Amino acid sequence: MILLLGGTSESLAVADDLNAHHYQFVLSVTTDYGAELALKHAQNVCKQTLTPETFHHFFVENHINVIVDATHPFARVISQTVIEAAKKEGIPYIRYERTGLLGQEEGLKLVRSTAEACQYLLKFQGNIYLSTGSKTAPEYAERLDVSRLHVRVLPTERVMKLLTEAGYQANQIDAIQGPFSVELNVELFKHAQAVAVVTKESGKQGGVQEKIQACRQLNIPCVVIKRPEISYPKKVTEIAALDKELEGLR
Repeated sequence: MILLLGGTSESLAVADDLNAHHYQFVLSVTTDYGAELALKHAQNVCKQTLTPETFHHFFVENHINVIVDATHPFARVISQTVIEAAKKEGIPYIRYERTGLLGQEEGLKLVRSTAEACQYLLKFQGNIYLSTGSKTAPEYAERLDVSRLHVRVLPTERVMKLLTEAGYQANQIDAIQGPFSVELNVELFKHAQAVAVVTKESGKQGGVQEKIQACRQLNIPCVVIKRPEISYPKKVTEIAALDKELEGLR
């Protein structure tokens, strides 16, 4: 049985591929929204947050003999945790990750953390548009004046509660699900009167290029938080390469 760690659009593509090759797998997600999407691509879906204390029992109970980690590039903690658990249990681990697309381009400010992004943004006066998701929105609210922040998030009850507790008002929130075209990004950034946009190096599926192009059209800086650097035991960036690795483990 393969354990597919999901929560991304890439993990759904992997699930479709595993189905096509008749692999048995369980798709693990951590949110209700993730489970709702996952059930359209996998028969066996598990919604829970796996921890060092629960991995062993989960592996044994589900007869896991391969792990495919297709979590978000910024899900550093879960990736590092499962790498250690896989090594301890002697289970092959394969990281499937979207390819990064960024270089040193005009109007692009690359930083390595939310803290570094906030330090850079302190030099600007005016509204900041956050397209970094809900998880770090409270940290931006703490480090910057929350009244000048505008955030784009998924429209779920949990997310709205988190933002409200962090001090965001309804008129500071774009609760909308992507994908987002360059044109839509332009309109959203303009509506928020943004003087800068913050995003993550999430790759093609994360829509980062569309955000960068929208910022160029508006002549405002795009601050991009780079992916955390993790030493993966094995990493592939294409479905075909994943298929080859899995075939070798049969």
